[in-house]
Amino acid sequence: MLKPLVAAGIYKDEKVALKDIIADYIEDKVEAYSSVVNQMEKKYGRDIASASVQRKGKTTMAFEDDWMEWKAAVEMKDAWQDALRRLLRDAA
Repeated sequence: MLKPLVAAGIYKDEKVALKDIIADYIEDKVEAYSSVVNQMEKKYGRDIASASVQRKGKTTMAFEDDWMEWKAAVEMKDAWQDALRRLLRDAA
């Protein structure tokens, strides 16, 4: 599958092509989760930790729903960023 990309001179070899394609995919994931995090931070005017403290004991179902989505987005963004760092470190 990667041979045409190497043959066309886009990449020097299949390993570089695969690393680059995977890195692009991971960057798209980070961007998508970052977008969710940014939307929630804008909506609540603070980061998730501060919003959690502010709402403790006086939360609503809507906030709880948002919080679950927000928390998942923060965790997934961090996980994908870690995966990208590892990929780039191991490929170097």
